[in-house]
Order: sequence, then structure tokens, then C-alpha cells
Amino acid sequence: LMSAHRGEVICKVTTAKALDANTSKELNGILEGFLQKGQKLHLQTEVDPSLVGGMTVTIGDKFIDMSLKSKIKHYTGILKSASI
Repeated sequence: LMSAHRGEVICKVTTAKALDANTSKELNGILEGFLQKGQKLHLQTEVDPSLVGGMTVTIGDKFIDMSLKSKIKHYTGILKSASI
């Protein structure tokens, strides 16, 4: 609650491998573009090798899944249903 009161927005980014400094800085800049004026981004990064590639982003109450794991799961489901 205190973070919200101060205008801080917590953003959790999970990637398949650790981000280097340049990529982290670029991602931080892009994510700040989604904030309203006066809000401050607090970026938290995690590594989850099971994502295979890509990333998942949780910012505020929004969740975006751009991981290869979810794409593989989606297309596998399509292929399974098409072969029946």
C-alpha cells in the first residue's frame, strides 16, 4: 500500500536466462513508457530456464506472457486437436 501511495509500480520480469546490463536498461526504459506521469518503476527480474526463451512480464495488475514455453504449449494443443 505504501508503494502505491508513493506512485511506485512493481514490475516483475521473468526470463529464461539472466539479462545483461544493456538489455535490462533498455527493458526498463520501455516499461517506463507504460506508466502514468508521476509513477516510478521498480523492476524485479527473475530467471526461469523452463521458459525456454522470451519473457513474462507482470506490471501492476497486467500479465503478459511472451515466453516460448507458452507458445510451444499453445501450438502443441492445436496440433493435438487437429490430428483427432
